[in-house]
Amino acid sequence: MKIEKILSGISYKNPYNQPIDHIDILGITDDSREVQDGYMFIAVNGEKIDGHQYIDEAIQNGASVIVGERPTPLEKTVYLSVEQSKSVLGILAKNFYDTADKKQQIIGITGTNGKTTTSYMVKETLEAQGFQCGIVGTIQNIVNGQAFKTINTTPNPIKLHQLLHQSEDDVMIIEVSSHALKQDRVKGVVFDVAVFTNLEKEHLDYHSTMEDYFETKYQLFKQLKKNGLAIVNRDNSWGEIVYRRLKNQSYQLKTISTEVEASILLDTRQSTIQFANEKAMSFELKMPGEHNRLNATMTLLVGEYFGLDREKSMNVLRNFSSLPGRFESIHFPGNIRVVIDYAHTTKGIIYCLKAARECDAKRVIHVFGFRGDRDESKRADMLINSAMYSDQYILTLDDLNEQPEEEMVQTLHSYHAKYGHSQGEIIPDRTLAIKEAVEAADEGDIILVTEKVTSYIIKRFN
Repeated sequence: MKIEKILSGISYKNPYNQPIDHIDILGITDDSREVQDGYMFIAVNGEKIDGHQYIDEAIQNGASVIVGERPTPLEKTVYLSVEQSKSVLGILAKNFYDTADKKQQIIGITGTNGKTTTSYMVKETLEAQGFQCGIVGTIQNIVNGQAFKTINTTPNPIKLHQLLHQSEDDVMIIEVSSHALKQDRVKGVVFDVAVFTNLEKEHLDYHSTMEDYFETKYQLFKQLKKNGLAIVNRDNSWGEIVYRRLKNQSYQLKTISTEVEASILLDTRQSTIQFANEKAMSFELKMPGEHNRLNATMTLLVGEYFGLDREKSMNVLRNFSSLPGRFESIHFPGNIRVVIDYAHTTKGIIYCLKAARECDAKRVIHVFGFRGDRDESKRADMLINSAMYSDQYILTLDDLNEQPEEEMVQTLHSYHAKYGHSQGEIIPDRTLAIKEAVEAADEGDIILVTEKVTSYIIKRFN
C-alpha cells in the first residue's frame, strides 16, 4: 500500500526531507520482532517498554519506514516523527487494513461488570436470527467462526484492525476495557452501537480517581457514529451521567432501569420486563442473578436496533447458559455445588453471592483473594460484603503478579482481623482452600470461588 494512504489523517513531520512518495508499505507493526522487509515500524513509548529502543532491530529486520517521537537520522531508512506514536497507531492501522470502508456493523460494550456475558448474549440472539457474529473479548476472539486465544480484553490497535479486516462477519462485538480506551487501542474504530453496563470501584491503581475512570469509559461514546445507538443502564449513578450527557445529542438513546423511566423497565422481584408504553411480560432466565437479567435486558435493546423478532430473542435469552468462568457450575457428590466466577469487584461479588441464594443454597461458602499489585481500594469492601452475604468465607491467594507471597499473606491476615468475622479463615494455598471448602460443605451448599478462576491463575498451587 502506498505510504501516503497509510499516513492519511496523520499529523507528521519528515525532519530530514527524505523522499517517501515512491514507498510501498507491505506491513505495519509496533513489535520489532515482527518486522519484515518493507514494513513500517511504529516506535511506541509504552508504560513498560519504549519502542524507540528497538529501532535498530526493526531496521535490521527490514523496516523501510520508522515512525517515532524522537527524530533520529538514519542512513537508508525513512524516519517520520509524530507528537505521540501511541495516538496515531490506530489511525495507521485503520488506513493500512482499510477497515473504515467495511460494511459490517460494530458493537462496543464497556463497563466494570457484564461486558463478557452481554457480548455473548448479543452474539447468540443475533446468530439465532441469521447474523454471523464475531467477538473480540476476554475469553477469546472469534472471527469467521474460528476462535483464537486472547491476551487482553481488547487487543492493541494493529491487531484489532487486522481482526476487523479479516472478518467477514456481519457484526463484530468488541469488549472495550478502560485500559484499551486510555491507551488508544480502539482508535480509528467507529461504533454503530455502544453499550454502557455499569461503573464500579475498580482499576483505581491505574486511573487514580473514579472521575478519570468514568471519563475514560465515556470515550467510547465519542467514537459512536452519528445516529448510532447508545444503550445505558440508568440504575448505576455513572450511567445516569452518561444518559444526561447523551440525551440531547445526535444518537439513538435507549435505557434500562429497575427504578426510573426507561426504554425497558425491569422488575427483578417479579421477573418481568416492560417496554415503554407496553404491558409487562414475564422474563425468567435460566441463569440466576439480577446482573444477568440486566445484561439480558440490554441485549434486547441491541436486538431491536437490528430488527430482531423480540419473542425469539427472549426465548434465546431465557435459555442462555453460563460461560466459562461466569457462574460456571461443577457438581460434586452429595448435592454439593461449586460455582466459579470471574467476579473481581465488590458489586460483582455481591451479585454472585445473591445469585447463589437464588439457587436455594442452604449455605454459601465463599473462596476468594486479592490480586497482588492491583487496586487496593476495593479490598475492604470485598471482604465486608463477603462476610455479610456468605455463611463462611476462606481468604486465599490469587495472582500475586510481582508482590511477594509472604507480604500478601500478611495482607490477608490484616484484612481478616479488621473486616472479617469468626466464620472466616485464611488458607493461602488456593487448591487447599477449595479442598477445605468442599470438605466443609454439606448437602445443598454452594461453594462460590471468585476472582481469577483456575484456568487464568498464573501461580501454580498444590
